[in-house]
Amino acid sequence: MAGSFKKTVAILISLLIAFSAAAIQSSAFDEEENSRQRAELKEENSEIKEELSETNKAIKDKENEAKKLQQQISELSEKIKNSNQKIKNLNDRIVEKQKEIDEKLKAIEDRLDYLRKRLRAIYMQGDTSSLEIILGAKDFSDFVDKAEMMQSISDYDNKLINSLQSKMKTISTEQAKLKADKKTVEEEKEALQKNLKKINTLNEQNTELIKELNTKKSTLEQKIENNKNRQNELLKALQAYNKELAQKAKESAGESGDVYSDETEYVVEPTDGYVWPCPGHTYLTSTFDEWRGANNHGALDIADGSIYGAKVVACYEGTVFSTCTTCEHDYGKYSSCGCGGGYGNYVMIDHGGGKISIYGHLSGVTVTPGQTVVGGQLIGYVGSTGYSTGPHLHFETQYNGVRYDPLSEY
Repeated sequence: MAGSFKKTVAILISLLIAFSAAAIQSSAFDEEENSRQRAELKEENSEIKEELSETNKAIKDKENEAKKLQQQISELSEKIKNSNQKIKNLNDRIVEKQKEIDEKLKAIEDRLDYLRKRLRAIYMQGDTSSLEIILGAKDFSDFVDKAEMMQSISDYDNKLINSLQSKMKTISTEQAKLKADKKTVEEEKEALQKNLKKINTLNEQNTELIKELNTKKSTLEQKIENNKNRQNELLKALQAYNKELAQKAKESAGESGDVYSDETEYVVEPTDGYVWPCPGHTYLTSTFDEWRGANNHGALDIADGSIYGAKVVACYEGTVFSTCTTCEHDYGKYSSCGCGGGYGNYVMIDHGGGKISIYGHLSGVTVTPGQTVVGGQLIGYVGSTGYSTGPHLHFETQYNGVRYDPLSEY
């Protein structure tokens, strides 16, 4: 008798220790703190993504600016190239004009040299003047011929020299104009080179900014990745906690079948959008705007030949605020059994900001009111409870109490 009592006490002590350990393990998880941290990370993620979006826009703007600057550089370089060609052409023409001037100067110099030689010859012969040449005429006819010859020589030389000087003056004028044109082109080239230097400086600065922005982009992308990993850690911790709660709920429910659990992990990948509530089943037998006599359907009906018992998951993170697990009328019917207000077994989730989602006609529920869930987390199974003509999922969304099309979230 005493041995039996001691054995019973030992068992009770072991159970108490096990219970205490479980209680300590459960109390180690702070659901409220987990939710707070996830909310902060989500807000931070949103801010980083917004900054990343602005950075990407800035990069695109700077890249467009770089294209414009490079186009300007190309145009200015082409203009400078044209200016160099103009300067070369003008230099060639100036050289040609100088050759023409030199030729005219030589012709004048040759003519003057000829005159000098002729006068020297006359002088050496003793004919020191035109008068002496004329007076030396043999007769009047010879006198006239000599006088005309001297006049002719003088006029011819004068006209020739004047003509050469006139042509040289014209060529000099043309050369001066060419030099003036060259100076103008050189000034234009200098202005183009200054502008090119300025544009090149802007282009270098713009290139450096693009480099800095790309570095910032990489940093932000890494922050998003780190944020995502941290969210995953928190979601996995919440997952483990929820699985523990679901197991306890199952143990408490016994064989009643009111609450179900599943060993398969739900999706914990952070997402900015809504998760489809019935993975693998997308056929719609009723749409949001389907007319049903007095009003629109106001929800989606998801159904196919193999949907009964399919998993139903939370479309977005939130808090379960209402469930119904008491409907036993899990079969097709053409009138309401009255359970769950026609929804039968259901789950209602508050997503914050005035948005809620409703999952109706379930065969079983795996969550409880007050429980925090994440997008993709298992919350129940498809059935035909409530006012249901056959197995399907009634998926409804509301904003501030007004139904809206769930498809607008996808």
